[in-house]
Amino acid sequence: MKKDTIEYNGLVGGAIILVGLIAYFLIMQAFGLAHNVELRVFNIVFIIAGVFYAIKFLKKRNKNFDYLKGLGAGFLAAASSSLAFATFIIIYLSIIQQDFLNKVEVNEAFGEYLSPFMVGVVTLTEGIFWGIIVTFAFMQWFKKQLTSDEFLKKEVDSSKK
Repeated sequence: MKKDTIEYNGLVGGAIILVGLIAYFLIMQAFGLAHNVELRVFNIVFIIAGVFYAIKFLKKRNKNFDYLKGLGAGFLAAASSSLAFATFIIIYLSIIQQDFLNKVEVNEAFGEYLSPFMVGVVTLTEGIFWGIIVTFAFMQWFKKQLTSDEFLKKEVDSSKK
């Protein structure tokens, strides 16, 4: 896979997010804090890092970088890592440590309705949602980083169409 593609940079960014999320979860588990669902808010740090990597290096490596390519790389990073992390959570809750969900159920208002699959779906949805927001925010910043020559070239090219 070529390093200047949306797919490569999105998947590498997604891998960064995934490694961070799994490491964070296991560290929280080791310290006995994983049942505190409020600590999920710090997952955003890993999403920010992975999406930033995906967009920044796509822009650096791809001569034809534009807004939609940046969105694609960011969305792919968030979606791929969220899907993989949700799968990890489902496997963890249903096979590795089945009693963990009982600890979470006690602290949650809808705890009696939780299942490994539901936790995975919520994790997937949350990761994709935050990934979309972070991607749009970063693309506003990266969009403004065009040099004046790049901006003029894009304007001239778009007016020719």
